[in-house]
Amino acid sequence: MSRSTEVGVTQQPSRNSVSLLSVLQKWRILFAIGFAVCVGGVRWIFECLLVVPLVPDPQSAIWIMFSSVTSVILAVTIAPLAWCAFRGLSARSMVVRWVSVAPVVLLLAWYSTGFFQLARMRIALLDSANPQTHSERLRQLADFAGGPGYEIDNRVAKHHNTPPDVLRSLHGRPGQIGTEICLAQNPNTPDDVLIAIAGRKDKWSKYTQDALNRNPRYTAVLGVRDWGTPEPSESSTEAISR
Repeated sequence: MSRSTEVGVTQQPSRNSVSLLSVLQKWRILFAIGFAVCVGGVRWIFECLLVVPLVPDPQSAIWIMFSSVTSVILAVTIAPLAWCAFRGLSARSMVVRWVSVAPVVLLLAWYSTGFFQLARMRIALLDSANPQTHSERLRQLADFAGGPGYEIDNRVAKHHNTPPDVLRSLHGRPGQIGTEICLAQNPNTPDDVLIAIAGRKDKWSKYTQDALNRNPRYTAVLGVRDWGTPEPSESSTEAISR
């Protein structure tokens, strides 16, 4: 056998090893990309298809865009970390394995926190819109923080099972004219809150007055259906003193 043949024979296993490692490397990349796409995609699907449709807001398109950008950033961030984790799992050293996997675990822990917050938000939106929701649950929802809290406030404000003291606590929240309109429509809203809403003099007064005119309790308490603060009557004086 010639020397060149011997060299070819001895080099062949090395080439096969390189080829095998190259294939494994490609699979690692595919696994990492697939894992990252799944993580980012699940978050986007849950938020944009299961949460956003529950909020009738003209800014929903902005919410969807923000969610899309966040999901892409999450996927782009987790892809190289997942690749390092898959590569580190093949190492013999246990320390190397843990170091390579730890960033992915920490990122997934943070991701899970946001995911559970979205799930909690979805449940809150559904409960606040359910006419069978108990008053104590509505009391809890009045203090809901995060996400479209204003929409939950609106639903609690117009819910007929909401306790009067909770309705009073919803009154006057800054920048929430929708909540004021919902309170104006609710017959269970305390009299003093109805009178305070009737006394608004701003660009939203027409809308709050229209809502008050649809509330039979407002007519019974104030005895008027026109905009403006009414003359103190016996019924309104009693309402203010409550």
